[in-house]
Amino acid sequence: MKIGTVKVWNPTNGWGFISGDDGDDYFLNANNIRSGQKIKVGDRVRFDDYEGQKGPAAENVTHA
Repeated sequence: MKIGTVKVWNPTNGWGFISGDDGDDYFLNANNIRSGQKIKVGDRVRFDDYEGQKGPAAENVTHA
């Protein structure tokens, strides 16, 4: 799993970005946050990465 910080989060639309500790940004969709978890900008999170339709994306997102 990778670790990063929530950089942008739009709870109304259910998407945002995570700035990974590896220097890359990862797209985040609300459907990829583990059940029961709530996130906000600045939260430290751990996640799995995969190659989405438009680039790197995050899944299995949970608090670090």
